[in-house]
Amino acid sequence: MTRRDWLKRAAGWALGVLGLYPFAAFVTTDRVRPPRTVRIRKELKPGQYLLEPDFCLFETEAGPMAVSRRCPHLGCRITYHPVERGFICPCHQSRFTWDGRYVSGPAKKDLPRLGVRRLEDGGYAVVIPRGLG
Repeated sequence: MTRRDWLKRAAGWALGVLGLYPFAAFVTTDRVRPPRTVRIRKELKPGQYLLEPDFCLFETEAGPMAVSRRCPHLGCRITYHPVERGFICPCHQSRFTWDGRYVSGPAKKDLPRLGVRRLEDGGYAVVIPRGLG
């Protein structure tokens, strides 16, 4: 084997390994990362809401409810409009009701609902599943 052949093979292997890294990271990241729990120390009254970077927490007559702020279309962070009582995605204008139901736009799916439980101190614990936060 000549030096040139060896360098070609070594470069091929190096590029192959480097090319597999992004794929392996993409495939395995969500499987390894555990769900994340966010503690909210603020107490809300029915009808009030709290806007966080990854979710919006509502206190309803039936209890607390949280929806993801990640648009199911392309993952853009959606904004809540309290006057309209709904969410609008700034990327492609998908619209959702306050409780995350799909209304219009390219998203075609509801916003994911997140697990919420009320804490003894009056706050909340919101569980963000892997892949959403």
